[in-house]
Amino acid sequence: MKTDVLVIGEGLAGSAAAIEAARLGASVVLVSAEHGSSDRAQGGIAAATLPEDSPRLHALDTLAAGAGLCDPDAVAMLTAAGPVTVHWLESLGVRFDGGAAREAAHSLPRVLHLGGDKSGETLMAYMRAAIDGEPRITRVRARLESLLGDGVCVGAAFVGDLTIAAGVTVLATGGYAGLYGRTTNSRISNGKGILAAARSGARVSDLEFVQFHPTVFDGPGHFLITEALRGAGAHLVDQHGERFVDELLPRDQVARALAMHDGPTYLAAMHMEPDLLRRSFPNFMRNCRRAGIDPRREPVPVAPAAHYTMGGVVTDLDGRSSIPGLFAAGECARTGVHGANRLASNSLLEAATFGRRAGNAAAGVQPVPAVALRAPKVWRRGELSVVDVGQILDSAAGVTRDGHTLESALNRLRSGAVSEVAADAAEMASMICAAALARPHSLGAHQRSDEPALLAV
Repeated sequence: MKTDVLVIGEGLAGSAAAIEAARLGASVVLVSAEHGSSDRAQGGIAAATLPEDSPRLHALDTLAAGAGLCDPDAVAMLTAAGPVTVHWLESLGVRFDGGAAREAAHSLPRVLHLGGDKSGETLMAYMRAAIDGEPRITRVRARLESLLGDGVCVGAAFVGDLTIAAGVTVLATGGYAGLYGRTTNSRISNGKGILAAARSGARVSDLEFVQFHPTVFDGPGHFLITEALRGAGAHLVDQHGERFVDELLPRDQVARALAMHDGPTYLAAMHMEPDLLRRSFPNFMRNCRRAGIDPRREPVPVAPAAHYTMGGVVTDLDGRSSIPGLFAAGECARTGVHGANRLASNSLLEAATFGRRAGNAAAGVQPVPAVALRAPKVWRRGELSVVDVGQILDSAAGVTRDGHTLESALNRLRSGAVSEVAADAAEMASMICAAALARPHSLGAHQRSDEPALLAV
């Protein structure tokens, strides 16, 4: 199979890239294994659309949350594009709920929701309908195996002996939080695209920055509880019902406060209006019922879980990676907008904005002349499983880390035998732990317990 533009991943970033490239006249093949993180998003899309707000204020909040590691040019571009991106989505038929919510670390209400706390699921239904209306887009179900090319990218190979040659390839494969044992992500968010890009010679960066969502149900079938619930007035309390942290601090600080708290922690919504809970948080109410909890009468046990990854394939503002023919967008890309800690609800904005830019740029790129080479598989046969890898990451590269534990984890990941199916997971986990070990100082979502002075909330 051959195409002008190959897009790998059909979340919001991949969908936006495919639509834009097709509208510019390119033939597009959109490949995905299954739905990823975009469908799971509960919070909405951050954009300065209200009269009292501005892209500059949005940028200031983004830079503050990023702990000094953001690229100011990328942040300025993203926040300026916020209203434009919202209008573009509306042109595809997207209908946002009325008003805007305030979420943690935002100075003003600017988060637009769809279907209450079902924003991702609702948004992606609109995106898939828009893709169905684009005759130049061909959908394929397949799982990425490797990128093709020697120092360049000329397509990709997929499990099952499927090879797709492409003038340009856009990675939109998501992040790597799904590798963790305790995660809000699908297991398909395993860093495979980032790993394939690194094996092909593309530059990757900031893999140590993993954002842990503070409020994930601490029980069987742990589920995400949207940050908008805290923005609407829910409290974080201890076993005595006492509040112990400002709920609207940046996510890294709230997650750290919960992880370091002595004893169980809960989200309390009993004081909130029942009609508000039913109307604005139907997903939360439904999940609580399934867990046998009535949040109108009792607090919900919560604990942090791996949620979003800031590191990935280094790109410019149009999604170009460091090797010809390869672009990246969405969570698998390191654009510089999130820095050391993503501002709440900037992820969907980044996915749509940078996905569009990557699709536009990719459609105008001349194909790279090169011999298509299959990147070699790398594994060692043995007993270390994917579950083992997740447990190693939970213990060594969690909310807080230390050098000794990271070194031990690396030794086990690198020297312990791994099964064929766990090889990619172990290699990606090694990259995460190595990046965390290489940064000895705490910064944003990366917190070293062996540097206690920087752990205070």
